Amino acid sequence: MPTTFRSDVVAAIRAVLLAQQAATPTQLRAVYTARPGAFPETPCAYIGNRDETIRYGSSLRTRTMTGLTVVIVDRLIDASETTDRLDDLVDLLIDRFTAAYAAVTGGGSLVQLTSISDTDITLTGEANSATYRGCILGFGDPANPTFITEGRT
Repeated sequence: MPTTFRSDVVAAIRAVLLAQQAATPTQLRAVYTARPGAFPETPCAYIGNRDETIRYGSSLRTRTMTGLTVVIVDRLIDASETTDRLDDLVDLLIDRFTAAYAAVTGGGSLVQLTSISDTDITLTGEANSATYRGCILGFGDPANPTFITEGRT
């Protein structure tokens, strides 16, 4: 029987992001399952890397997501703005992902947010480029991985 682990993990993360979007539609305006070619609405989120390792035992296969990420994108802010909506959104998502740790279908794996890194995101086109603020939410800490162990056939 084929496994749906990768699809299940992406669906679980997407569901958490869509729940946040429904709760705060002005703070998270769009959700994508992969990096889009443009960001027409910000703040937005997309599911980034899905790196994984696979280990085999005598009758088991363990798949561990080692580089699973969600990228949050927003416009660059003006230094005179008093609130930082990207920071506010990240705080909300930390709480939401903490509450949804068992969101993966089947109950055999956990989604655990383990790191946050600030970054700039640049989209380059033929005529120009655009730079955005970003935050990478990481789910690949070896101490608290997102994983599944399956029987081998």
